[in-house]
Amino acid sequence: MKIKLSNNINNYWFTNKTYFSIQSKDKFIKYFFSFLDFNNVVFTNNEIYNISINDIQEIENFTSNKINILLCVENCPAWSHYKHYNKYGNYGDKNIKIYLYNHIDKCVFNDNFIALPIIYLQMDYLKNYYEKIKPVITTSFNNKKFCLIATSATNQNKSNIINFLKSIDVCDNIKDYDELKNASCYHSEELMIVFNKYKFVFVSENSINDGYITEKIFNCYFSRVIPIYFGSRKINYFFRNNSFINMNDFNYDETKKFILEIINDETKYNEIIKNKIINDYDDENYAVKANEFIKNNLKS
Repeated sequence: MKIKLSNNINNYWFTNKTYFSIQSKDKFIKYFFSFLDFNNVVFTNNEIYNISINDIQEIENFTSNKINILLCVENCPAWSHYKHYNKYGNYGDKNIKIYLYNHIDKCVFNDNFIALPIIYLQMDYLKNYYEKIKPVITTSFNNKKFCLIATSATNQNKSNIINFLKSIDVCDNIKDYDELKNASCYHSEELMIVFNKYKFVFVSENSINDGYITEKIFNCYFSRVIPIYFGSRKINYFFRNNSFINMNDFNYDETKKFILEIINDETKYNEIIKNKIINDYDDENYAVKANEFIKNNLKS
């Protein structure tokens, strides 16, 4: 399977060495394309390829006889600067065969195109690599700090949660770690080491949408810390209640009581870390259906 990356994709995910890039083509394939039922995936820059991967800011130069994939990890309806979404909406571009979207929570299957929620891809990645990905340096429980704030206070809800956490104990801010400014936000070694210095990490989505669950809570799980999460209302559909603290419509008194019960109790804390993370959810058998669609289109 030969895959061609658009210039936008290559620049955003690999060339641009900032925190939002994944900085590894191997991780990129494992994270977003583990569903591909092919033994060998090769990146190519020439015109001999089967699949092209394109960015939400691209609106032209798609080859009609190829399997064009549009990959977007953003919450498109929440913002106005995504060129492809502004021109075509969700599925209006006839040259796109596969949409990988982070703002949808259900698949779309038809003869002309398919659309897959990125949360399904992320959950499979977690299943496949949770035992393999962990901090290379860990902090002992007695030396862990209380909480890292890994989000900005961009609205009143987040501000309230941050103030609530600060009322319990001292909180640090991720912005104070200079070593993370250019470290990938996709569970890079630098990020996991910092996260593991804390018992809790508060992560929040930048906008709210049922399907919009980003890498943030996954970073907590890979770092072996308890996530404190605010964002998608569908978070409990994918993750078990006893593996994180859900700040959507939370009860201040009950949440504070729970945190105080485990903050200095290593046994209770570790019980939560060791809890099963993933809920029983329906992924609509998306991988099988997607590969059937790809194989059918490769023949045509």
